[in-house]
This record gives sequence, structure tokens and C-alpha cells, in this order.
Amino acid sequence: MLTGHDIIWPSLWVQCSDRSSDTRIPNPTVMESGDALAEPDSKTPITMVEILGSRIHKILFENAPTSIEEWVKCTQFFEAWGDVPAELISLDSRGKKIMIESRSGSYRAEFSQWPVSGMRARMRSGNNRVEWPVGGLSIEGLDIILFWKDESNSPDAEEVMLQHIASRDMDSATQLLERCGRALASAQEDLSSQWTGPSDSRAWNSSITKLEEATKSRTLWRAPFKPGMPAMLSLGKVSLDCFSESHDGVMRLRPPMSGASDAASRSRGIEWPALRDLAALLYNIGEITHGNVETEDFEKLRLAAIRGWSGHPGRRRTGGVKPQRAIQIIGGGLSIWEYEQALTSKFDTSENSSPTSPRTDYILRNVASIQRKLFTIRIFSAASLVGASSAFLGIIASMLEPTQISFTVAAAGVSVYIVMNGLYRYTAPKPESIFT
Repeated sequence: MLTGHDIIWPSLWVQCSDRSSDTRIPNPTVMESGDALAEPDSKTPITMVEILGSRIHKILFENAPTSIEEWVKCTQFFEAWGDVPAELISLDSRGKKIMIESRSGSYRAEFSQWPVSGMRARMRSGNNRVEWPVGGLSIEGLDIILFWKDESNSPDAEEVMLQHIASRDMDSATQLLERCGRALASAQEDLSSQWTGPSDSRAWNSSITKLEEATKSRTLWRAPFKPGMPAMLSLGKVSLDCFSESHDGVMRLRPPMSGASDAASRSRGIEWPALRDLAALLYNIGEITHGNVETEDFEKLRLAAIRGWSGHPGRRRTGGVKPQRAIQIIGGGLSIWEYEQALTSKFDTSENSSPTSPRTDYILRNVASIQRKLFTIRIFSAASLVGASSAFLGIIASMLEPTQISFTVAAAGVSVYIVMNGLYRYTAPKPESIFT
């Protein structure tokens, strides 16, 4: 572990630090458009840009350095923390991912154009289902590159999933996704023990509004985000390539780097609920399987991930509410976060000048039909509440002054509640069948 002293890289001087500026409970400075901010030094490869109404940091190079010379040039102003590679021997860059051989060992690294803080706060949970980074490079407390020791040659879950789909082995595919769901839930339970806050409906709806406007999606969806949606130290845009199996057979999750929209939200001090991480995973499964599996199989794959997540013990991640109840569509549930992920994906790809995913287009096209179903469901839900209230008042009246009318009101209220609640549960779409 290299901390607290200077590391000499080839033609590179990096100041190592034990900075803990991102290990406190989330409460970062809000940076809205128009705020007076100090511009970065013109020599550093970083600038300030406005994204979704917030001014955030952006690294000027789009992809990770492709050679040791480029690495030295691009990273000379960054601050190192934890275990970082010293005296590079070779470097293999694959877009945002880098394989590094150095005198201090082999490393995998990930680079983000949109640096954020908070990783070290999450690392305090110490969950063995999470493959936490061993170190990183940062600037002003914002992580630009994170490092992992390259000790495992096992393929990630996306590679294995594609193999199962190609061989039509759907049983193995569902088992894989169920394990991924459990690993995610396990990590979230421990992260929730570090910090949770109340549902931030106002901020979350505001973020969705900004995404709708920025992407010109012609859709509109708002929710109260209750029950079961406390804010927590969420992981972010979780995807299948973040999961891999350890040597002892444990499915583990590697925290993802942030995109432009997530970095903008973090700059406003926004933290998300556990359901958003699950929705990100489901969205990614949809991207991978789009056009490759039948609708029935796709629904089974979604169900497997949801079942693994909701069946994991513990309710900290859902604020004491049963996970099975938290994912239901009333109150927003899992569905609105899948919608938010489609908007986020559309925005991030537009920032990278990439084409929109077919999965994104499919979700946004189907929002209106889902909202029509929601309208009907809400009528049944409201009617069941009226029936329950009538039954309660009728019972109270019968206790105070028994009459035929009070008994009739109580019986009618109970009947209305049973019928309407049954219709509500029957007509409410199952989470795994939405957006399929």
C-alpha cells in the first residue's frame, strides 16, 4: 500500500495522499449553472462544463491513455491514493479500461471523463461481495482513474451471459442473473448501514425533468417514490460486466464509474435509492438481450435478477419495507427507475456522440401505455381505500350505537375493499413483465 509519500513514475511525479474528503456523509457543495467557480489551471487536462444545469468537471481526453508516454503526460497533475502502479512496464488501453503491468504488480484500471467523489465513503462498508478499488488517481478529491489488482482471469457476467444465450442455455442464464441480483442486494445492505436518508422525491423528480428536457423525449413521468425508497450510498450505473466470480466461487460486483448525468446529479448532492441500481442492471440486461431472445425468455431473465435481489435477507436497503413491495409500480417502484435509466442512457450517449440504444427507444415508446395502466390501477387503489375507510367508520358506529345502517355500512365497506383491492392486485403489472 503506497500512501503518505511520493511515488516516482517514469518522468512522472505524483503526490500521494490519504485524503478523506469524500468519506463523509453525502453533503457536497451544490454547483448550479451561473455559480462563480474558479477555473482549473490551464495546464491541467480538466475543464468545467455545464451539464443538466450544473457546472461539473470534465477530463479533456475522451479515452484512457494508450501508451506509457501518454499516461505520463495525462496524469502528471493527478493525486494518488491507496495502492497505485509504480514504474509502468506496459499498458494496454481498451477505451475506458486499462490493463497495466508495473514493478508493483498487475492492475486493471478504469477511467472516467466525469470524475466524482464518494468512492472511499462507500469502501467503508467492507462488503465481500464488492470488489473495491485498491487505489486511484484524483484531482480536487474527484476520482478520475480507479485501480484494481488484476488477480482473476475469470470472465465477467456479460461474457458468460452471451455464451449462455448463444447456446440457448436459458436455465444457466437465469441462475447467473439470480446470483448477480443477490450480490447487488448484499452490497446495498451493507452500504445502507453506512448512511441512509429520506426519499428525496423533489430532487429525483427534478433530475428526471432535466433529463426529459435535455433528451427531448416527449415523455413525462413523476412519482412520490414511496414506499421502500430511502436515499443511500448507491453504486450507480450497474451493468453485467461489473460482475465476476472470485476464485472461491463468490459472485462479486465492481463499482462502476460515473457518466455525465450521474456526475451532474452528484454535484447537486443527490444520492439515489437501491432500486435505481437494480433498474440499471435490468436496463443493461435489456440492452444485451434486445433482439437476441424471445419475449418469454426475456421476462424470465428479468424475473431471475429481481428474484435474486428481492429474496436476499435484510430490509435496510428498502427502509424496512419488504423488497417485494418496494418494487411494485404504485409509488414509482422499479419501473420509473428503468424509465430514468433509459433517459440517462440517451443523454450520456448523446454527450459521447453515440447512437441511441434500441432498448432506450423501446422503453420510451412504451411509457404512455404503462401510464394508462397506472391510471386504471390508481382508481382501484383509491376505491379500496374508500372501502376500508367506510368499513372502519361503520365498525366504530356499530360499537357506539348498533343499528342496521351501521352494520350495513361496515359490511359494504369491507366488500368494496376486498373487491377493489383484489382488482388492484390482479391488474397491477408484475415488475418483470413491464417494458418487455
